[in-house]
Amino acid sequence: MILSINGIEFSYRSRDVLRDVSFDVQPNEIMTILGPNGVGKTTLLKCINKIHHPKAGSILIEDEDIMKMDLLNVARRVGYVPQHCEKGRLTAYDAILLGRRPHITWNTSDNDLKIVDAAIKRLRMEDLAMRYIDEMSGGELQKVSVARALVQEPKLMLLDEPTSSLDLKNQQEILRIIKAVVRGHSVSAVMTMHDINTALRFSDKFVLLKDGQIYAAGGPEIITPESIREVYDVDVHVENFKNSPIVIPV
Repeated sequence: MILSINGIEFSYRSRDVLRDVSFDVQPNEIMTILGPNGVGKTTLLKCINKIHHPKAGSILIEDEDIMKMDLLNVARRVGYVPQHCEKGRLTAYDAILLGRRPHITWNTSDNDLKIVDAAIKRLRMEDLAMRYIDEMSGGELQKVSVARALVQEPKLMLLDEPTSSLDLKNQQEILRIIKAVVRGHSVSAVMTMHDINTALRFSDKFVLLKDGQIYAAGGPEIITPESIREVYDVDVHVENFKNSPIVIPV
């Protein structure tokens, strides 16, 4: 098991955000956290990545308590792609190379450079490599962030709305790459996403959050008109298209 979350609770001052959240993620598995704005999706990812410290519960990465790990060990295990990335006067190449920092003991090696070159090629970013990230669009910057997480070679990838700034073509490309990495390298991924239909195409399992708690967790079978109405307060039809469910607002 790559990730095991048990009874996580988190509060901002006196406001409870997450309550008794528990789920597991297996190797080669993509799990997407769904729910309306403000329900705690991003907060949950930050707890998993030790950016936030839960007030109760445990988070295990490969059976080790992440709260007992130092930050370097966390960075070697977990690759994190936030919604918004800080811009600076760095080239895309250098920004991606920073993802190798947890593995660099003294100087950058030829192997580090090969891993960065391979990620740039895989994401078809050759034309972006020498451009400065403070001159990039949101979508271009998002691709840099995904590439930086990939070169960390983590066991768990956390992606907070990874397609939010991308056009349709780049959305599909990024998610296909993430899926290929997960399937081919015994990696797991946990994503947050607003587009339920895109999540259904690229995810194995789902967590539906409502009021900071898990309303339902499991495979595509939990995406029903009843669960969507309860979580999002929207009436939908769930139809089958080419053996995959599609959510259609009424």
